[in-house]
Amino acid sequence: MNSQRTAEIRFATDGPRPRIDVSVPYGTTLAETFKLHEVLSKDLISKLSPRGCETCNSGVDIFIHERFDDVIQVDLESMKVLR
Repeated sequence: MNSQRTAEIRFATDGPRPRIDVSVPYGTTLAETFKLHEVLSKDLISKLSPRGCETCNSGVDIFIHERFDDVIQVDLESMKVLR
């Protein structure tokens, strides 16, 4: 298992509102999540999504969840389970 703990951040604008999906490692504490949200709010969201209010996250949905350990991968062409 990788000893480095990292969050994965994805940004999408294809829906009715921009959204940010944040995947964190299992066991991430609420305090760590708050710190991460602070970084997202101050440093990243304003660069990714221009909006009228620069001091808040108005208009941007943020979904933070723990990363799954066991993932089933399916080849979409053959519809066979790979793992």
